[in-house]
Amino acid sequence: MTTGIASSCKESGLDRSLSQAGNNRKELEAVLRHYRNAPLKLQAARFLIENMDAHYGFGGEAVEEYYHAMDSIFRHGKGDRTYWNRQYDSILAQVGTGLDSCMSVPLFDIEHIKADFLIAHIDSAFAVWNRNWNRQYSFDMFLRYVLPYRIGHEGLSLWRGEYPLPQEEEEDYERNTFNTNFVYGVAHATFLGMQPWIYYANRELPDFPLGQLKHIKAAICREYAHLNVASFRAQGIPATVDFTPQWGNRTMGHEWCVFFINNETAIPFEMGQPVGCHFMKRKEDRLPKVFRETFEIQTNSLFMQDKGKESLPRIFNTPYLIDVTNQYIETSDVEVDLYPMETNQISGYAYLAVFDNQTWKIVHWAKISRGKALFTDMGRDIVYLPVYYMEDKIIPAGDAFLLNAQGEKEILKPDSAKTNTIKVKRKYRNIKANNFLRDIAGGKFQVANRKDFSDSVTLYIIPRLNDNCFQAVRPQEKGKFKYFRYLPPNGSRGNMAELYTFDEKGDTLHPIHFMGNSLSLPEHDMKTLADGNVLTYYEAENAENIWYGWEYSHPINLSRIIFLPRNDDNFIREGETYELFYWNHNGWFSLGKQKGNFESELAFSNAPLHALFWLHNHDKGTEERIFTYENERQIWR
Repeated sequence: MTTGIASSCKESGLDRSLSQAGNNRKELEAVLRHYRNAPLKLQAARFLIENMDAHYGFGGEAVEEYYHAMDSIFRHGKGDRTYWNRQYDSILAQVGTGLDSCMSVPLFDIEHIKADFLIAHIDSAFAVWNRNWNRQYSFDMFLRYVLPYRIGHEGLSLWRGEYPLPQEEEEDYERNTFNTNFVYGVAHATFLGMQPWIYYANRELPDFPLGQLKHIKAAICREYAHLNVASFRAQGIPATVDFTPQWGNRTMGHEWCVFFINNETAIPFEMGQPVGCHFMKRKEDRLPKVFRETFEIQTNSLFMQDKGKESLPRIFNTPYLIDVTNQYIETSDVEVDLYPMETNQISGYAYLAVFDNQTWKIVHWAKISRGKALFTDMGRDIVYLPVYYMEDKIIPAGDAFLLNAQGEKEILKPDSAKTNTIKVKRKYRNIKANNFLRDIAGGKFQVANRKDFSDSVTLYIIPRLNDNCFQAVRPQEKGKFKYFRYLPPNGSRGNMAELYTFDEKGDTLHPIHFMGNSLSLPEHDMKTLADGNVLTYYEAENAENIWYGWEYSHPINLSRIIFLPRNDDNFIREGETYELFYWNHNGWFSLGKQKGNFESELAFSNAPLHALFWLHNHDKGTEERIFTYENERQIWR
């Protein structure tokens, strides 16, 4: 990013921006002249121009083709997530290389924005600001979180008119005593019930123009956050985007909308969910840091502190960030002792990183002072690694540590003089897998010789299982039976991934006819129970009093049942190659490789105490999570 922000501290913000505009200066001066007799609008114009330096979008033929193609299918296409994934993949295959080229050249607003656009945008912002339901907000809130013409790096458009408030909502205001209640009502009326489909792109994409977002059917979470923010701002309600660059105990980061009910209180919001409930559904996901995106230049940002001296991590290579972590969670300041830098390393900053599947991702920064760094407002119950950032690479800068739930630092330094044998059952945290296990506890396997199961015999009742993996059952009931079925507990839709039965010789029994009392959902029929794919599963349309099973060609004495509940395929898989690592000083050290077994448990000897571990599957998969080993259990971090 090339701007003149950091090096122009002596001149005013307006003078700096005008000097940065180059040939576009006349457009910005035309806006200031236009509002010379309108003090508030002139103040708004100055605010936008003074803070415009580092805002940019992307242009070019490929970007426009991408916008046009996606808008066309959003307006006319219909389908589920699979359909939208195919549409994205098809369009990106057509414009992909050109898109890369266009996105390598940002178009800075200061050099390209036109007077007519800025004037029209300012006027449209004031039109919604003058509505009486916004009277609880200050003019500063209007400038910061209603006025801005852009939210991210989207193509510019006059978008406010695309998000009108329904007439019934305006009429409802007349019956609404409190403005805050009305703001909540707008949030509910506008978004509740919408179903966002998430598309995970394997590459960077340009943000959609805000006026185009009203038609989106599938996108990354950032686009939905932009849609929400634009909709609020179009009604004069202050809103912006908050984000975590990386979850503290799982893969990826996240972005979401926040809107303000007064000058101080921001409410996290996600479409399709009741207002304020967004993080209630994410209790298990830990936040290391949360930042708020602004249009206004933030003098405390790393970008402004650095003043162009160093290469910065991408997430901090912007002047438009505020740290709001302590508005979400309990935090602690953490002082870290740093490894000495090598002679060819020169840096004034250290960073904290968290683990994302197989790599460390930077989430915060601090100035280095006498070999130490003080990191402020860090999320708790998360493992961090101090790092340096050099030439787009991260270099370990200190010992990994756990900032525990009480805010205390626990150094994770392996003691190679004291070793242990550790047993591993999974490569990724098991919250989702355990939820699936709860759905089958109490389920029954039954056999019968009558088709209506009036003479049924229960062979096995599934207990509360601790591990989601293949389970083997040897029935004690003897006798030959022609029919077999599974009765899920009420409330479950019969979620079973694999289900096999065997005769006395150990041969797999093959049904001649499938049976059941409920239709299955599309792509989740009984054929998935024996397709060898552990990620496919049976799921019925109904959740109460269902059963499903099959008929054999003749009565059979069942010797064994093998079943696998719906799962995430992160348990130890038979025949696949796993390698266990522990973190020591500056990298991962191997404790050896092993092949998975049916029991879904591997034992590794000579593992150092007090270490941080990572189990890697060499054959497939991306979800992998670091852990510590305590009381003979993997503790996911």
